[in-house]
Amino acid sequence: MPQTMKLQHEIAIRGNTKQVLEAVTTKRGLLGWNTSKVAGEGDVGTEWTLSYTGGPDFAWRVDRVGDRGTLWTCTRGPGDSVGTTTEFVLDRLPDGRTRLLLTHAGWPHTDGNYTKCNTLWGGLLHHLKKYVESGKPEPAHT
Repeated sequence: MPQTMKLQHEIAIRGNTKQVLEAVTTKRGLLGWNTSKVAGEGDVGTEWTLSYTGGPDFAWRVDRVGDRGTLWTCTRGPGDSVGTTTEFVLDRLPDGRTRLLLTHAGWPHTDGNYTKCNTLWGGLLHHLKKYVESGKPEPAHT
């Protein structure tokens, strides 16, 4: 099997794991920080469709949802993104915050859309943090 690349982001959020989990596993949650154009329900085996004004649509199959996070596989998107996986892993920190580790894996190289997605995820996670901490929806893309 050829070696694949992954990108990772970590962020600490002032909120409990249940709040952060709801933000990454429910339609209401995704609408609060990711994009204002979300289709899907988030059940295992179904797909999220995330649409971005002026950008591509992404479809993500929900492969796993549990108390500590969720795993998605990209089924529609630009370039080499199809077949990649995104995993959100949550851990409670001693100070009560939740650490979210995002891993977007399965990239064949570190060019093109890998670099774009790295930038996109970094910005999105700051919107996620702001949404969970404030309770006010403010999707990164409308």
